[in-house]
Amino acid sequence: MTRGRAGRDLHDLDIITLVVAVRPEADVAGLDREYGDILRMCSRQPLSVAEISAKMGLLLAAVKVLVSDLISSGHLIYRSPPPPTSGRPDIKLLQAVLDGVRKL
Repeated sequence: MTRGRAGRDLHDLDIITLVVAVRPEADVAGLDREYGDILRMCSRQPLSVAEISAKMGLLLAAVKVLVSDLISSGHLIYRSPPPPTSGRPDIKLLQAVLDGVRKL
């Protein structure tokens, strides 16, 4: 898998979108290092895009691209948060995200 594909679908990933590996770790052998690192991390437990970014020391935008590639190739599945029902963000959700980021 290589980077730089035109017309990339970013799957509407958010910083709190959870991703988990669904293909065996043996598939990692043919992938670039960053892709393999993400698959190994997400094979143990679901991780948010923000957690992956923090653990890898990469910019959030770069992780979104890498994760999107892995979703498109069938290596990862994801669950995005539901859209807010009102025009205002959920304060409890924002506090939970802030607490999680501080723990990183």
